[in-house]
Amino acid sequence: MSRIVVAAAAIAVAIAAIVARSNFMVVKPEAAAATKAAAAEAPPIISPLDIMQKYSTNLPFEDWRPAN
Repeated sequence: MSRIVVAAAAIAVAIAAIVARSNFMVVKPEAAAATKAAAAEAPPIISPLDIMQKYSTNLPFEDWRPAN
């Protein structure tokens, strides 16, 4: 009997977690529009690989920095 109660409680907790996660994952349209506008204002990110291909040279690993 106690195993059934524990199993039911575990299933209830799992369902509650799924419902809570789905509520937090909703993206509002105005937030998406603001993100796109901010991305349009920022200069394009040039990766070290693009630089290497453009100039046909190798870029030492020490010079690779994060893009942001």
